[in-house]
Order: sequence, then structure tokens, then C-alpha cells
Amino acid sequence: VRRACAWLWRQAADLAVDPGRIQVSGHSAGGHLAAMLMATDWPRLDPMLPRQLLNSAVAVSGLFELEPLCRTSINRALGLDAASARRNSPALLAPVVRAPLLLAVGELESAEFHRQTSHFAAAWRRQGIAVNTLTLPGCHHFAAVEQLAAPGSSLLTATLNLLGR
Repeated sequence: VRRACAWLWRQAADLAVDPGRIQVSGHSAGGHLAAMLMATDWPRLDPMLPRQLLNSAVAVSGLFELEPLCRTSINRALGLDAASARRNSPALLAPVVRAPLLLAVGELESAEFHRQTSHFAAAWRRQGIAVNTLTLPGCHHFAAVEQLAAPGSSLLTATLNLLGR
């Protein structure tokens, strides 16, 4: 995902993309990836990349602390230990990209998704990131992301507002 974002930034002119308006978004594990991109030190990966490679990020029903997954059957596929879970948990990292972050969670999602979203929002707000949180009424985990395509939804409106800034 980092390589894809770096490629997009490098190819922006050829693609008629404004490199100053790159927004990432993701749902569930994709929300985790969007947050990790904001914690990426882009010039460390490539000195030609700007520190502010992203203009904004949207994470819907994201996973921001991975240590709880170590105790689940999901970890058989992930192979996380406590150290790798901490190292890859955006809630425990400092944001590098100083851009607005939108976090959304479905009203009907588990208490753990709500806890992780509010904890992550508070942690990054303390570090100076403009974080907006939304609870999506009547949405469970899989329906939450559908709000990105729902005309007039609070998630779509907030996402478009980030793009327009």
C-alpha cells in the first residue's frame, strides 16, 4: 500500500492527479492500513517523497490496536506476537502525516470497534491531529462502508468535505 501511494504521488502529473490532494480510505483491515499510512515517515522510505504525502484519510470500522487479535483464531493466519502487534498498531504510534483523519464506526458494531475508534481518536488528537469521528446509525460492520456510496450520508458528506479542503 505504501508503494502504491508513493507510485501515485510520483506519477501524479502523468495521471492528471493533484499530488497535494491524495486521500486514502479503507474499511476494517483497510482502515488499519489507512491509519498506518498516516504514521509513515515517507522521506525515510524515499528522500524524494514529501512528509505530507497524504491530504487526508478515512478509516471505517478500523482496527487500530492489534494486540487483542493475538488471542483470537484470526492470529493463526496473521502470526502476530505482542511486539509485532504493538509495532503495527496505529493507536500506539505517532502520526507523521499532519492531515485530517475521519474515523467512522457502525452503531451496531461490537464494543471493541467502538473502544478502538474512540481510543485511537483521543490518542491522535492529543498529538495534534484533527480527528473527526462518526457513528453510523443502524449500521453493522459490513454495512458501515456502504455509507460511502449512500447519497447524503454523513460518511459520504464528511469524506467529500475532506477532499474539498
